[in-house]
Amino acid sequence: MPPQTVLSPVGETVRQKKQVNATASRRVRLTVSLPSDLVDRLRDAVYWSPNLKLAWLIAQSLRTSLADLETSRQSPFPKRMMALRAGRPRLVGQAMTVQPRARLNENATAIPAEKLAETALGSQPSIP
Repeated sequence: MPPQTVLSPVGETVRQKKQVNATASRRVRLTVSLPSDLVDRLRDAVYWSPNLKLAWLIAQSLRTSLADLETSRQSPFPKRMMALRAGRPRLVGQAMTVQPRARLNENATAIPAEKLAETALGSQPSIP
């Protein structure tokens, strides 16, 4: 049995209206950290501007900045080839390995980090 078509008061079908709304207003949540003074200025602008919405102001500002970037490179950016990496950005060459520090023994003398690593590796029980 085909789905029923219900007409809205303006003559559009409800189904057509939902399809148009879904494509025109598709939203994606994006969480970013911004400088607090910038956020305060944005909120002030929205507060003192009747009918201005924060999300609209941010989206419009991003559209303008992106258009400027594309103008300066004289073409739009091509589609990315893969997804962006998730998480915080890391500097080039930044490693996640943490170097061990020297520790003091019972006699209050420093044990070099290399010696600590050897001791730790040598004292682990072997698995039969």
